[in-house]
Amino acid sequence: MTIITPEDLKSNLELQGVTDSVLEDCEKLQSLIDLKINEVTALTGLPVNPVTRKQIIRDFSSNTFQTDWYPICKVISFKIGGVELTDDDYVLDENSGIFYLTSIHTGLLVIEYINKLSDEVISSKINPLISDMVLYGFTAMDTTNGEISSIHEAEQSISYDTSNSLGNRIYTRINNLKSSYSSARVRWIV
Repeated sequence: MTIITPEDLKSNLELQGVTDSVLEDCEKLQSLIDLKINEVTALTGLPVNPVTRKQIIRDFSSNTFQTDWYPICKVISFKIGGVELTDDDYVLDENSGIFYLTSIHTGLLVIEYINKLSDEVISSKINPLISDMVLYGFTAMDTTNGEISSIHEAEQSISYDTSNSLGNRIYTRINNLKSSYSSARVRWIV
């Protein structure tokens, strides 16, 4: 699964009632998508696009190894003590980045892997989030979208319920994504 395409974004925005000349320019829509991908990555710390990572640990001795970055979508190379490990030598929990080795291995650990969210997360969470973030940019100036909490003028007042505004829903989804992949980790330096 890939990131939302300019054509899909255009369709989503048109369904939401957005009529803007930007929708006719695929390059500008792609730029908006790229901008929102960078925002999601910056706000959550999660890699929407694949990132190749390399870790080296001297004097490794254990039957488990936890990577610094996760989720993991592919292991490129995994060596301990100069021996290349294969799928038969470990079980990988992709979401937490933990390798459960079949036996205790010792020596210099060198691992290279690709860190990226799964295609399922991209299609079910990231693509709709990007679409809503772009939509929010088009509708942020509309005062009926719940952005104003209240206006008082003499004896008259107008209030909007901001708890379910598009901005709050985006913020909540970003925080949920961030907390889905974060955990307290302590690494002892010996």
